[in-house]
Amino acid sequence: MYPIARLCGIGVLLGLLAAVLLKNMLMGDSVDFHRHKALLIGIDGVQYEQLKQVIDAGKAPNIAQFHLGMSYTGGIVDTSTRQPTLSGPGWATILTGTWANRHKVVSNNSGLHNKSDSIFKLISLSAPTRHTASIVSWNPINDNFVDDISAGFIELGVKCGGDDQCATDRTVQELRTGNFDFIFVHLDQPDGAGHENGFGSRYQDAITRTDHQIGQILAALSKRKQNNKGEDWLVVLTTDHGRRLPDGYDHGEQSRSEKTAFIGLDKPPNAELTQPIADPVDPGLEGLYGFASEADIVPTILVHLGINTDFERHAIDGVPVIGHIGVRQLTATLNRADRTVSLRWRVTEGSKQPLRIYRSGQLIAKLTDSSSQYVDSDLPPSIAELNYTVVLNDVPVSRLVYEAQIKR
Repeated sequence: MYPIARLCGIGVLLGLLAAVLLKNMLMGDSVDFHRHKALLIGIDGVQYEQLKQVIDAGKAPNIAQFHLGMSYTGGIVDTSTRQPTLSGPGWATILTGTWANRHKVVSNNSGLHNKSDSIFKLISLSAPTRHTASIVSWNPINDNFVDDISAGFIELGVKCGGDDQCATDRTVQELRTGNFDFIFVHLDQPDGAGHENGFGSRYQDAITRTDHQIGQILAALSKRKQNNKGEDWLVVLTTDHGRRLPDGYDHGEQSRSEKTAFIGLDKPPNAELTQPIADPVDPGLEGLYGFASEADIVPTILVHLGINTDFERHAIDGVPVIGHIGVRQLTATLNRADRTVSLRWRVTEGSKQPLRIYRSGQLIAKLTDSSSQYVDSDLPPSIAELNYTVVLNDVPVSRLVYEAQIKR
């Protein structure tokens, strides 16, 4: 039996998945996405440069196996995507592909409930045979996603109360004996070491201990893959925020060090992760916004699992870092004087299909794949917010605009 909330929308998303599978069959591609699975390992509070030092010293051999790329968290300063570089907002972005203007988790308050469609929900609704788990050392993560637990989108929700070995052991157990299609595991000790000791040997030792626990998880996954030859796993590593210079004790503000995160993959990434934009639209923070973002993780996992979201309902701010690339650097700017919205983006990969633009579910434009901007001058009179989605290579990316901010 599945909860009513989970059953709602299954028909639509099943239809989308069936269309993708039919397309693959017609093209001679026999990919069975139901054999694709994903493991997301979150390591709390890891400052990227400190991590690189530990890797270079040979003290994080498991993390060193991954394709690692810098990313940013905390949204973009002076835009509606800005959010504190705290754990609550950071993990909510990682698990929804959206910023706090959508998910509404704006602090570390465990009473805040995520308001965006989570990765757990999207996977669960894509097929009734798909199952998800969230195993966390820092309990507020599962508190923020308690609605997903109640609805059955998170079928296994485990809180380990700050015990990383508990989270590790439970993940190992589920990889050995469970049947989950997506597992999120959260490990906390680097963040705790940073708050207690700042940068230094104890902080780096905490990263090394976490690397050892990741090794235990990867060993269990390797054994599972030996026993289940048809399974194709994507493993993603990431962190929720960096740390404030010069001492590394704190975080929460908008400095480059606090906003610098990373994404690691066990499969080859695309240019979104490997080739940052050298001249981003916002050149602040030494070009940090030209890199991938933490919002890119959810669409990456969806691509691996073969789950396409409906373009008309798409509301994810990130782009995948595997497979084809859609538009990059999408911005949506209000002109309050004449009530227009200007969309701008970068194109780094062409398409045989026209570039499409949707506004709150309505197709409003078809452009060539070389286009890089569009001005929407026909805004509806009474919509509280406008969700713009630009689609290229069948890869959508969205931005949210608050219509109430426009002067009438």
